[in-house]
Amino acid sequence: MNMITLHLCLLVNHLWCEISVRIIWRNTHNYNIINLCTLIACLPTESKEILSKNGLNIPLTLKLLFDYASFCKVLSFDRIYYKLEEFLKFISLENFRDYTYLLSQELFKLFFNQIHSLKRLELCNNSRLVFNLYPGAKYCLKDLSELHCNSYISSEFFYQLSQICNNILSLDFISSDLFISKGLIDLISTQKNLKCLSIYLQMNSDGDLKNIISSLANPNKISKLCFDTEIHYSSLSFIAEFSNLQELELIFPTSDSFTDFKKLQYAFFPKLQILKIQSACPKYGILIKFLENNGKHLRECYICN
Repeated sequence: MNMITLHLCLLVNHLWCEISVRIIWRNTHNYNIINLCTLIACLPTESKEILSKNGLNIPLTLKLLFDYASFCKVLSFDRIYYKLEEFLKFISLENFRDYTYLLSQELFKLFFNQIHSLKRLELCNNSRLVFNLYPGAKYCLKDLSELHCNSYISSEFFYQLSQICNNILSLDFISSDLFISKGLIDLISTQKNLKCLSIYLQMNSDGDLKNIISSLANPNKISKLCFDTEIHYSSLSFIAEFSNLQELELIFPTSDSFTDFKKLQYAFFPKLQILKIQSACPKYGILIKFLENNGKHLRECYICN
């Protein structure tokens, strides 16, 4: 069901309206300017006073039928920030970037106070954002199952998160510099049921990545591993530690990145069902040997797109 159909369902009756609203507001990736205006109108008096004292007055008088933020299950900090920036720039507000930061912080407070059980949290690319665990985070994040993040976020934030979230099932992180936060390593070490791990390296972080792998509480529980890198990465032997993989995805820029793949040709993944090797691939002889050992239960195989 697309978003246009959902918006039409809002007009049928109260029951259909409530069901549609929950779906529309579930994922912040679907939010548009109207959603943002509604959220701004939902801000508590305290937040509006903070905005007003800093010179930001957005007069919105909307009849609010629901606590819209409470329906959110997938929260993207970046999506909210960029959409706010577009909105404030559109209304020709001076210093719109400073106001975007201020307004986004108040909206994040609203989300953390109203969301009862967030499922996926995304905080990734915007270096202007300061990630705080706002009041209500303990209840909002207690059932968090998916985390998408950047490795440079402060250790303190990850440490606070590790005190609340210990049942993350899917983690994907981007390392965009030479630093992986120690707090992220600590957070990973507290996860007992991690099933899916995605690693995206934009810079060479060899030593830090080894720390990440060694911090995994139960590497044998991981059933899906995606390793994506824009740089030449020398060591792939760590993959052999994930002996119960059902899905393996490797995305490398050149065939030279697979130099170490010869160490994997004799690794044994008895449950492997999906293999994806994209963009470039290892030498065919080594790949064939790997498939001879691990191809028995394959259902899907993608080689070089």
